[in-house]
Amino acid sequence: MKKKHISLRLRKVFCLSILIFSLFLAPPPVSAGFWGNDSQEITLDNVVSRLCENLADQVNLRREPVLISSNDFFDAHSGLSLPLATQLRGKFITEMKKQGARVLLPGCDEDQYLILQGTWQKEGEFLALDIKIMKLVAAGPEAVAAASRKISLKKIDDQALVADLDSWGRYLVRKLEGKVRDRKQHSVYLRKFRPKGELLSQPDLALYLDDWIRPAFAESNLFRILDPQHELKYLNVEQLRTRGLRQNRGIKPELKNENDLTADLLRSDTELWGSAWHNRDKLEIRASILDASGRQVTAATVAIPDTLFPNYLIKTNAPKKIEAESISMPEGHISKGGLKVEISTNRGDNLPQYRQGEQIRFLVRINRNAWIYIFYLNPDNSTTLLYPLDNQNQPDTGSQQLKANRLLILPDDGCPYDLKVSEPFGKDKVMAIASEKRLPLPNLESQLWQQANKLFDNLRNQMLRKNCGYAETKIELITKAR
Repeated sequence: MKKKHISLRLRKVFCLSILIFSLFLAPPPVSAGFWGNDSQEITLDNVVSRLCENLADQVNLRREPVLISSNDFFDAHSGLSLPLATQLRGKFITEMKKQGARVLLPGCDEDQYLILQGTWQKEGEFLALDIKIMKLVAAGPEAVAAASRKISLKKIDDQALVADLDSWGRYLVRKLEGKVRDRKQHSVYLRKFRPKGELLSQPDLALYLDDWIRPAFAESNLFRILDPQHELKYLNVEQLRTRGLRQNRGIKPELKNENDLTADLLRSDTELWGSAWHNRDKLEIRASILDASGRQVTAATVAIPDTLFPNYLIKTNAPKKIEAESISMPEGHISKGGLKVEISTNRGDNLPQYRQGEQIRFLVRINRNAWIYIFYLNPDNSTTLLYPLDNQNQPDTGSQQLKANRLLILPDDGCPYDLKVSEPFGKDKVMAIASEKRLPLPNLESQLWQQANKLFDNLRNQMLRKNCGYAETKIELITKAR
């Protein structure tokens, strides 16, 4: 009996010794992306810091140029650059600088650089982050370093993982970038988006999509969206006139009718053509980027839940019936017999803005010789003829045709108004009409000038019945107090 008690006592002492000894042992190694039971205390800042340390252990980042863009952080399954992408971008910029990297932002002029790319996916109660440093080689991007970590989903803001419209914009731009063969930077003129089908009754959608996609392109290092508001502002009349010649961009003759006047003025490498249409509960948006010769550089389509758009933009009525077979351009534009007219300003054609006292210049171009007429549309439904006018400020019946592919610049080429911004301020509209036969304009004392809709309906109906080319287009601009 005594022996038995001694044996039990020894066994307890032995077990206690093992337990105490085990406390001094080093913990078993863990994977690069996991911290065991204390992972709840790890913050996103900690994760990013350790990821950068892991990357720096694999490649020397000292003074190495590294491009960091929100577009390159995305969900591994959906491909969407969710709001988390913008958070990661800011944190990685800070930590990569601490590792000695020379951080580049989109739009840089350098040709050789590394690219930081990150994806994430949910794994149970955790979010797994996978980060790579990519190097551009002849065969395409290749990874030169990689690191992974996990973080508790409780440490991530719920809304950071919910797709918003900006998420879809970044996704669309990344899809466009992924299909580009060469990695050189392209300057892009963003044409107005064209709503299709039932969305034709929503002209405001085009401006909305323009504002939506620009921030995503600002994060791209392959595409630089040109802003006519700034790019054209300081060009003089002769510079504008020279740039308005299509041949200065090396455009093929067979494609000369497809290029945009503002794109020529900007001398952009490429133009972005965008369209949007409703498909059940999605708004499908397609973007194609074409070079000056008409060759497609890249194209991509996304289908966005329509609930992400303001209701007033997607609530539509039945599309208007278009009766005139001659109408071959978007709403607000008419082209009959192949004649086309373009109008822009010295600040572009996409709702340009001017301040009080600033000089407005209207730039007009046609694809065939024709007579040109420019009208200012007043808010009270009256209209003012800006060109052509004779010495008595009456419609000039002796004016000459404008030559094809040459610029008419107002007021410099014959307009009695100085076209400097003055009160009242707001949205102004100007219409340009081109015709291969003279317009039968009434004299300025006629009451028709006080009824613009009736005046233009009469002119349009007469000219569409005649055997000649006819075209019209409009432009809107914003004027403000200084």
